[in-house]
Amino acid sequence: MIRTKILNFLLFFLSLVFFSYLFYIQCFKHQYYEARAKRQHEKKYVLLGTRGNIYDRNGIPIATSEPCFSVFCTPRYAVRKNELVREIAGVSRKSRAQIRKLVDTREFFWIEMKVDKKRRDRYLAIDDPSIGYTNDLNRLYNMPEIFASLIGKCGMDNRGIEGLELQFNDILSGESGFAVYQKDPTGGIFPYHNHPEKEPQSGKDVYLTIDLQLQAILHRKLKDCLEKEDARTVAGLIIEPSTGRILAMVNIGRNGDHRNHVVCDEFEPGSTFKLVPLTFALQNGVKETDVIDTQDGKIRVRGHLINDYRDYGIVTVRQAIAHSSNVAMVKLSEKFDRENFFLLLRDFGFGEHTGIEFPGEVRGRLPDATKVNDVEFATLVFGQGLTVNLLQLSMAYQAIANSGVLYKPNILQEIRAGKKIIQQNRPLRIRRVVSSSMARRVTDILCAVVEEGSGAAASFNDIKIAGKTGTAQKVVDGKYSNSSIVTTFAGYFPAAAPDYLIMLMIDEPKSGYWASTIAAPVFREVAHSIYQMNSHRYAAK
Repeated sequence: MIRTKILNFLLFFLSLVFFSYLFYIQCFKHQYYEARAKRQHEKKYVLLGTRGNIYDRNGIPIATSEPCFSVFCTPRYAVRKNELVREIAGVSRKSRAQIRKLVDTREFFWIEMKVDKKRRDRYLAIDDPSIGYTNDLNRLYNMPEIFASLIGKCGMDNRGIEGLELQFNDILSGESGFAVYQKDPTGGIFPYHNHPEKEPQSGKDVYLTIDLQLQAILHRKLKDCLEKEDARTVAGLIIEPSTGRILAMVNIGRNGDHRNHVVCDEFEPGSTFKLVPLTFALQNGVKETDVIDTQDGKIRVRGHLINDYRDYGIVTVRQAIAHSSNVAMVKLSEKFDRENFFLLLRDFGFGEHTGIEFPGEVRGRLPDATKVNDVEFATLVFGQGLTVNLLQLSMAYQAIANSGVLYKPNILQEIRAGKKIIQQNRPLRIRRVVSSSMARRVTDILCAVVEEGSGAAASFNDIKIAGKTGTAQKVVDGKYSNSSIVTTFAGYFPAAAPDYLIMLMIDEPKSGYWASTIAAPVFREVAHSIYQMNSHRYAAK
């Protein structure tokens, strides 16, 4: 009797434990075991959304994507590790020792990423369950050499990490989808009724204002200059003055330097900055024909000596700009209202970001208007003691070329989803800097630079060109260097109604010194190539 009771109690207790455990599994561990079952019986495939393309203004592809594969290894599933190492090393670009270390120390590793079908199949031919692959996308670039600093690149995860790929990453990035399949006992897969899925969404396409043909011209001429002058870097822009659209943007450095120096670097501009004090002087009653005595090409300000390249004697304002006289600019500035001068600087856009659609833009540096002393102001008017980026300097000339109206520089033309335009960028007017009549007066003086002054080497084919040279000493070890320089040239044509504005910078040329002999000839070569490309248009004029 007692035995029966004990047995019944044990049976009851075991049943209670069993059914309690079942209750626990059903109520508290249901999701866990359901997930385990799905992992054993289902296979989820990620369906990549294709990254959008980047095109030039004429629809020529610059950056596109193509399907590819990434091959991986999960060593714990390997059947024969020694043979696996040998066979992978026979296909991979890694050494056998590298493969051995990965197999012995990693639970998972990528054998090779972003390969084509032929190479993927060579890995799959190894026929080991530890080897698999995923679908991937490879980014392809048209003429990468001429676009490297502008377009940038994507990382292995297909996200933009530099340049416009980074700037427009949210627009270009597609949205991944998935499909879930049933596994059979042999490991094969097959769809089943109403299996979960999500369609991938492709990224949107970006159309730039860049003209591939102009980009190629500017790149070729700047590359020739880099080699000829043995320069550290060269950079340049081509802008449509009436809209602020960037038609070309090129940066070339050495040793794989793909930095965008146009936007991301600041420098002291030198004499190309004289555009601003010239404009201010004319606004405040100075006439082109007013004369200035350059005093044997030397002037002292509070004991600080300022020189010209040579003695220009007595010159008109027009001649002073044409020959880029520092002494004349200092004498003109002696009567400037400094507060209003700094307001004009701001109106031209100096000291502020331009708003260009590019990551990492620097804003430049202006001295404090309330603290600048006489020497600092004297050197400021010929481009020392402030820093700008090349795009800022370009847009100051854009304002004058565009009848006094400053526009926001624009590199994004439109965004499309397939053939549908979902965003179209219009030219954005920032402000009127000067009157149209004042802009014409400044342009006329800039034409004298090319016709009779330091920019003579920029002229060609009797085309009316407005331009300005700049040669600036760089600061080395806290003082201005006589050997380390930056030369610039800004010019636009035809001067009366400009189609193109070209800005060039040559940093640390070794075989020359003056912008008149370094930057101006490059302008001529770029402008002449553009002229030939559009000869039918100019012939009609």
